[in-house]
Amino acid sequence: MSDHQTSPQTTTVSKVLCGLRVEIFTYPSGEVLLRTVDAYPVNRNDWHGPYADAAQAEADFVDRHALPVLTPEDVRRRRRNGTLTKTREYGEMILAFHRWTGATCLTPFIVRPEARA
Repeated sequence: MSDHQTSPQTTTVSKVLCGLRVEIFTYPSGEVLLRTVDAYPVNRNDWHGPYADAAQAEADFVDRHALPVLTPEDVRRRRRNGTLTKTREYGEMILAFHRWTGATCLTPFIVRPEARA
């Protein structure tokens, strides 16, 4: 992790979250912005926030990058409506909106009987 001063009252911290390099920019007021660096698609690099503090920014980022959790019924329903498919390389994946970029994507998922949709 690197931490450097960008002005007398603002800081930018670089670190790795969920396998992606991110920058966390802190305003003099304490509010924080977070963005990925060098990620694809490029809109993934847009700043998100403001957040109350760095801990809140990091928690939101990690939450938005967590794998979706489905119930067995969700899996059956998605198979019927075509939003779950089997890929050659990665096995079964669902079509979903990425919670950080808003783009549609194929994503792996976790199945838990007690999950809530």
